[in-house]
Amino acid sequence: MPDDQFLVPVRKADIELGKPLPFAAYDAERNLLLNRGVIVSSAQQVDVLLQKGLFRERVRSVSAVRGEATDEKSPDGAKPQGETLGFDAVKLMPGDTLQLQPLLEGQTERFSVQVIGVMKGKSLLVTAPLVDGKLIFVRDGQTYLVRAFSGLNVCAFKARILKSQLQPFPYLHLSYPDSVQAMRIRKTMRAPASIIVAVHEAEVGRQVGAGKIIDLSVGGARMFSPSKIGDKDQTIWLSFKVLLGDMEEYVKTPAVIRTVGEEDDEQGKRMHVFGLQFGELAQSQRLIIMNLVYQHLLKEDA
Repeated sequence: MPDDQFLVPVRKADIELGKPLPFAAYDAERNLLLNRGVIVSSAQQVDVLLQKGLFRERVRSVSAVRGEATDEKSPDGAKPQGETLGFDAVKLMPGDTLQLQPLLEGQTERFSVQVIGVMKGKSLLVTAPLVDGKLIFVRDGQTYLVRAFSGLNVCAFKARILKSQLQPFPYLHLSYPDSVQAMRIRKTMRAPASIIVAVHEAEVGRQVGAGKIIDLSVGGARMFSPSKIGDKDQTIWLSFKVLLGDMEEYVKTPAVIRTVGEEDDEQGKRMHVFGLQFGELAQSQRLIIMNLVYQHLLKEDA
């Protein structure tokens, strides 16, 4: 049996015909299908396995949990710290937002749902996913990677659809996870961005400039601007929108200018560049930025 870390989908490109398999492969129920070192010679066999769902252990996350050396790094060069927690530690409450991602080859969609309640040891009840107001078909028994947030931790676990219900309203019973993989999103972990921002002299003051955030973290941002919007250690006010899939959050926050310089943008145009430290963000604002950073970390790890 694989370790208690969640599995990640095997991609077709991960399997080279005629060469030893560099990892053990499992189905969605963690049953071993292919031993490491097995030589796969049939493209048809690969296609059949991928259609049913083929997974491997996320080895580097396991190393990070155990505190071993790993090459998984955050954008600022620091290694994310992960740990395995009991599901009770996540402390989900009704109304909390979760993300569901199908664990199927080639499917990267993420659907937002809300927690309805928790039946300890039995199931997690959530709303049915919607896109543009329309229900998304989910199949009983289908496995999803579920992401949740708790404080400054982002948590991930695998869950099956136990039952999809339509009455008295659409909702899902998800399998109750034995454990979750939690990773703390530090304020210095950043994700690249391209967000237009308005700069104000005070919370209700006049706009004194505009710029573009080029990377973003829970603690602050790096911003290009065609004009000098302030000096080092000066406090300004920023307003901008963060978009992530079907989620949108408007952010208005004070920010302290920590660094000032000049740099060429992607078009080679000389710009003023500012390192900004945010004031205290609202919970919803922190969550969407954490989500953005976490998804960037997942892409870096892929």
